[in-house]
Amino acid sequence: MSHENIQENTDCNTPEHQTHLCHLMYEGFHFNHREEYKQMVQDAQFRCQFCGRTAKSERQLCSPQPL
Repeated sequence: MSHENIQENTDCNTPEHQTHLCHLMYEGFHFNHREEYKQMVQDAQFRCQFCGRTAKSERQLCSPQPL
């Protein structure tokens, strides 16, 4: 799959950005670590205002908002 449709928030310059879903998805994490990815997004409690992804923990998103 091409990365051209997967957005990464290049403006997020927090040290934790490498653990954010937009970065992980861009790197293909969801293909290579399916079970870990599933645990991150299952029963999501937050949505990223930048990319629209949802996650269980706000720490996994650049701009989290509660659902």
